[in-house]
Amino acid sequence: TLTTAFLGASTLFAASAMAETHQVNASLTSFDPLVVKAQPGDQVTWGRMSGHLVNTTFTDADGEQQYIPEGATGFMSQMGDNFTTDPLTVEGVYLYKCDPHWGAGMGGAIIVGEPTNLQAIVDSKPKGALKRLVKKVEQATK
Repeated sequence: TLTTAFLGASTLFAASAMAETHQVNASLTSFDPLVVKAQPGDQVTWGRMSGHLVNTTFTDADGEQQYIPEGATGFMSQMGDNFTTDPLTVEGVYLYKCDPHWGAGMGGAIIVGEPTNLQAIVDSKPKGALKRLVKKVEQATK
């Protein structure tokens, strides 16, 4: 009915009006903040990206892998462009990195709602910079 459609639209509007946009800035070879805690529907914006990008795809000996929740879509910005995600609707941990500076450990994490996939990420036995990033996420969830 028309009333149902109207209520649905107004509820949707109210939910989108409450969504937040979280700001992350690139600084030399780090992201600030390193870990963002968000709610479903929120977005994340990266600024000061000259010489940087954000990418959820990690490449290792086993090939390419994304450390994002099941059912979520990864993302990658263009080099040097400020970037904003689409609304993040799937709860869990999203790990990302700056490809040119990953060797220096330039990565970050977004925790949307509950960190539903954190144990699976830990169980994958990450190494090096990825392991350090996962430790920061674990600390942020305590």
